[in-house]
Parts: sequence; C-alpha cells; structure tokens
Amino acid sequence: MAHVSFLMGSEEGEKQTWLEEETMRLRKEHPDMETVRLFAFDVDASTLEDALFSPSLFSSFTLVVLKHYEQLQKNSPVNKVIARYASCSDDPASRLVVISSESAYSLPSTISKAVRKEDVITFWELFENRKQDWIRTFFRKAGYQIDQDAIRYILDMIDNNTQAMKDTCSLLAIFFDTTHGEGGRRIRLDDIASYVSHTRSEDGFTLFAQIAKGDLERALSSLHRILVTDSRGYMSIVGILLRQFRLLESFLTLSRDVGEEKALENACALSTSGTEVKGIRSVRDKQTFRIAKSNYSLDDCRRIIPYLDGMDISVRNAGTDEVALTLELMVYTIIVGKGRCTSLRLERELFDDSLGHGEGH
Repeated sequence: MAHVSFLMGSEEGEKQTWLEEETMRLRKEHPDMETVRLFAFDVDASTLEDALFSPSLFSSFTLVVLKHYEQLQKNSPVNKVIARYASCSDDPASRLVVISSESAYSLPSTISKAVRKEDVITFWELFENRKQDWIRTFFRKAGYQIDQDAIRYILDMIDNNTQAMKDTCSLLAIFFDTTHGEGGRRIRLDDIASYVSHTRSEDGFTLFAQIAKGDLERALSSLHRILVTDSRGYMSIVGILLRQFRLLESFLTLSRDVGEEKALENACALSTSGTEVKGIRSVRDKQTFRIAKSNYSLDDCRRIIPYLDGMDISVRNAGTDEVALTLELMVYTIIVGKGRCTSLRLERELFDDSLGHGEGH
C-alpha cells in the first residue's frame, strides 16, 4: 500500500471526512499510533524528515499530516523530503497525508513522478444547488424547515466548502434550539440575521469594512473589540488589511477596463502567506468593496499597501503597552492620511487632536 496521499482541492469537509476514516483504519492496525500535525508555513525539512523516517519512542507507527501545503514554495527543501519519502521502496513505519486547497496541477514535477495517480485525490467544491440541498437536509435532520432566502444568506456568510457549512449550521442549530419555542421550527431570513447580530465577532475583515466606509470612530471601536476579546488577535490584523487593500487595488484597476461586475469576479491578490485570493463573491463583500471604491482611489491603495507592509514589522516589534496605540495610529493614517505617513510624533499629535475635536474639546 502507498504510504503517501495528497488531498487536493477546495472541498475541506470531504477531505476531513477522508482523513478521519483513514485515521480510524490505521488505528485499528496500529492501536498505539502517534499522530503528528505539521503546517507547511512553518515546517522545516529536518522536522518532517524526523517524523517520517525516525522511529517513535512511544509508538510503533506514525501518521504525519501536513496541512496548508499550498503555502509551501515549490523549491522548498521540504518537497525534496516528500519526494524521497514517496519514492521509498521500503515500508516505513509511517504514513504521510498532505492537504492542500489547490489542485493536483500545482504539485512539483519531482513529486508528481514519485506519487501514483490514485494517491492524489482532488475534492471539488460542490455545485451551488448541492450546497443548498446540503444545508436543507442538515436542518431537516435537526427538525427544522428553512426558507430559500435563509439558505442563500448562510452561503454568503461562509467559505464554499462542507466543513464550513457543517460548522456554521451546527452553531445555528444550537442557537435556534435555545431561541425557538414549540411551533417555531421554521428558519427564516430574519432568524439568520438575528443569529449574526447575537454572535458577531470582530476581526481584521470587520475592521476593513469600517475602514472601507472611511469611518474612523467605528473603525477604532472595531479595533478595540478585537484587542479586548482576543489577546493575540492583533497579530493577524495587518496581514488581513494588506490582503484586502491588494484586492481593492485589483478591483479598482479592473473596474476601469471591464466594469464593476467583471472586476468583482476577477479581482485577485496575494495573501501574506503567498496564497492567491481570487474573486469577491459574497453579497456583503461586494457591498464593502463598492463602498471602498468610493472612498479610496488607486493612488491611495498604492500608498496604503507599502505602508501596511512596513507596519507589519512595527506591530510585531511593538511592546505590549505600545500595540494598541500603534494600531490606532495605523488606522488613522489609512483613513485620514490615505497612507501618507508623517513622523510618529506628529502623527500622534494629529491623532489626539482629531479625537479631541470629536469629543467636543
């Protein structure tokens, strides 16, 4: 039997089901099996090599799961380890499962040659009608009927894969079990909106939505909620904003040539991990980017993007007592200065003056 499998494609739910079934099968054969989970964005070749080739002190067999493979550069030494492992004629006391959101066409040639075709499995995203049927069936099993508008709203809320649908629908079912009495077993659009208002959390994406409006007060309020509710949430803020402004730059550029609708469909950007993001699809995101288009020009974006690139280092290097102020000044520079960065001292004075006038001083 092959000792390496690649699970490719955007359908995360079916990949997770495959992995769970394979784990159960292997555990029957190796009750003391150890599972090692690694992530492509921070794994090094020696760590992966030790996990695959070095016998474990505590078990007779090791399942190694390498996630987010799409974030690994093709010339990475890690790929050389994978290719050597896939070509191994011996039967190692290990099993490697590589998970990627990209298609099989993205595999390096050295690995494609070493791995059997049947061991590269692509899980395609469900068609829209199948996603709707999936959600309808989920709630029917939970004892609910759900309106078509409510289903569309759910699909706009989440990533397009069954894992995200399962996670979201499970939380919705729990919420509705506590809020719907007897005779209220039908879920309508307003019910979904009520759930969102009760459970809404803040992150870099909700912060960008306020920045897109040019609303300094609400943007700072969103930022403060992130800092209060998630002590490490600030680490991802700059990366998310950078991704969104790159996407906005692409959207603005394309809008001039192909029109707004086509631009929404084809806008693309690189995330900080190097993964390409393509398309602005959900109703909420489309509205956010249309609003941003009216408040930020292409020149603004081209100032803000390098500014954010530099701020990533500044935020990471900031002391615990400096993080909040650094991020506040960053938001101010984006909304008010459109990326025009003055000295930190002057920027702070302007920022304090702006808030002081806002409070009527």
